[in-house]
Amino acid sequence: MKEKGLSPLTTTHADILFALVKKKKAQMQEIAKMINRDKSTLTALVDKLEVLGFVSRTKDSEDQRIVHLELTPKASSARPVLLGISRSLVNNLYRGFTEDEKKELVRLLMKLYQNQNPESAAVMDLLQ
Repeated sequence: MKEKGLSPLTTTHADILFALVKKKKAQMQEIAKMINRDKSTLTALVDKLEVLGFVSRTKDSEDQRIVHLELTPKASSARPVLLGISRSLVNNLYRGFTEDEKKELVRLLMKLYQNQNPESAAVMDLLQ
């Protein structure tokens, strides 16, 4: 990410951004579940994304305890770069695999994950 001008971001920051690409607007608690992180851990990560101008937070109009996250225009413009980085990482991981082997690996890993985390259907939706 450094070469693309996104050096302050980690892969977990990218996970948050990708989750928001999928959901558009989501509660902090919902994003925490989607990326399999504690809400307290997510808060520090979102703080940095907000300072860098990638996300905005708004409190729910009916319940001030609920915080919604949304991507900013800056994050939306960085999306092609993030997708390119993600594609490059995935291509490196799958080097030497046939298409059938890739599909079988993903199927088996998803099955393992579901066995360990049956309540995390939101993450599985993200992966599909």
